[in-house]
Amino acid sequence: MNLGVEDLARLGCERMLIFVADANYLTVAIKNYYEKLKRSRWKGTVELVENEKEDHCFHLLDLDGDKAQEMRHKFVSFHK
Repeated sequence: MNLGVEDLARLGCERMLIFVADANYLTVAIKNYYEKLKRSRWKGTVELVENEKEDHCFHLLDLDGDKAQEMRHKFVSFHK
């Protein structure tokens, strides 16, 4: 996830949805990737969805939790 801005400009997709859990050990790297992507010359749109007070893979540990359901709904809506 440490690609150069010029590499990001060549992404082949038109949209990107990025999820991050606030307590995830990868949070800083994921947010940096999001910011780099926004600054690149990539022509697509990107959305960052932050889940506060959650850890890595939280949505798999409590499948029926409100945040997990919101995350699934957001993911499915993104693909429509």
